[in-house]
Amino acid sequence: MPRQVNTAELDEFCGLLFRALDRLGGDLLPLFLSERPTAYEKYPRLLLGHIRYYDNVEAGFEEWKSKVLRDASDRRREEEFPELLALKKWLLEHRDLFEGRKDNLNHLKRSLYARAYEYLYPRRLLTGVYAEANRGKPDALEENAIRDNFRQVVQPHIAKLAEVYGEGERLQTIVTEAEEFLIANRQRYRWRLREMEAVETPEEIAEG
Repeated sequence: MPRQVNTAELDEFCGLLFRALDRLGGDLLPLFLSERPTAYEKYPRLLLGHIRYYDNVEAGFEEWKSKVLRDASDRRREEEFPELLALKKWLLEHRDLFEGRKDNLNHLKRSLYARAYEYLYPRRLLTGVYAEANRGKPDALEENAIRDNFRQVVQPHIAKLAEVYGEGERLQTIVTEAEEFLIANRQRYRWRLREMEAVETPEEIAEG
């Protein structure tokens, strides 16, 4: 008889995992929702693969951690390293969910894309809305401007998200993390908006 997949604990694990990757920056998770599924799955899948290979949470995590630290944002690595330590602590406390549990590992492997997309969707929705609303206004992507204006600009979308997530702590966490992510990655958004403007300019000239 198949063993029961521990979905509640695996949901908690994924939240910690995605939060750690997102805060460490670089390309550990996609900047835009339109990116390919592999951009969502790459680093989470690597962790599961290492744990499964060794059938040992600690050995698998340490090997994966080295890869993640090499690929993380240079500016974010030191500041956000405690997120990796918190994830390791959780894994060690729940190692029985992974060691000798191919059922849980297989379930996670098959559901990673959906889980990562669900985590990122509200956060990237808000950051994308703010960036798009301020296209051509580079000053709007300065840290102080984001802190002053972010919530006001994205408020209509926060209201829509409240219909799904409620108006309590969960929604506030999403909004706060989206704002922090935009501040940490504001230069990347500037570059992307410039690329989009460069692509659109010839079309606008042709129409004129």
